[in-house]
Amino acid sequence: MRRHLARVLLALAAVAPAPTFSQDEIPPLQPREAGYAFAQPRVLVQQRLLGLAHGVSLLVSACMDQPERIDATLAAYVPWREAQENSIALAQFDLSRHYFGPRAAEARWPDLVRALNLRNRLELAPGSDELAAACETLPEALRRPRYDLGTQFRQQGLLAEATAGIEAELRWTRCREHLAGDERILLDARYAVWREINEPRLQRATTALQSDWPTEAPAESLSAWQELLNRDLSLRGRSVDCATFSQQLKQPRAALRNVFAPPPEQMP
Repeated sequence: MRRHLARVLLALAAVAPAPTFSQDEIPPLQPREAGYAFAQPRVLVQQRLLGLAHGVSLLVSACMDQPERIDATLAAYVPWREAQENSIALAQFDLSRHYFGPRAAEARWPDLVRALNLRNRLELAPGSDELAAACETLPEALRRPRYDLGTQFRQQGLLAEATAGIEAELRWTRCREHLAGDERILLDARYAVWREINEPRLQRATTALQSDWPTEAPAESLSAWQELLNRDLSLRGRSVDCATFSQQLKQPRAALRNVFAPPPEQMP
């Protein structure tokens, strides 16, 4: 009985609306960044996953406003929330660092909701057929791969590493056409060292993706994604871009292990 009550309280806390602040209370944290972090793969994934978890909590809250749906909603939501707890906590941790830097430890769920510019209520009207259908299909929806946040995070990390490896090879191949003499020799040497260091990690990522392609991917398969990247004009490079690329190959941030690294901790 106590365990059941604890589970219910956990669910209620998870779907509680964002609090308001009186003039005497500490004002909300202000994010240092705005918009989606397209240049930071891990942060971008966490932004999407936290938004997904927030959307689920809004739907659960709306469904629980209907007494006849409370039991079924809790039966679907509580196990899902418990299973995703570590993934949600990691998303909060990463995004708190990204948005609030040295004040990350102060950030709470409402702060992240505001930073992500997420809605605080569903667009579905109370009592509408659309809301009823969404509540009815909630248990089935939460069983789909899309809502397995941990698996999504892992797969997107592999995809980010594989993409970085594919892009590096494309840039190297095309930059060899733009550089000559010592510059080309230096590029080849740097890429050879980079490849030797990163080949095992790239191989693990591509092998995993070939057998377990993400449901939320930009293409239907790894080979299709490689083809899209191959047609990306931004990877063709000019001489100035190639000189920069050659320099970047020897820097730590070019290593595949850092492609999906968490945001760095920043001291006050």
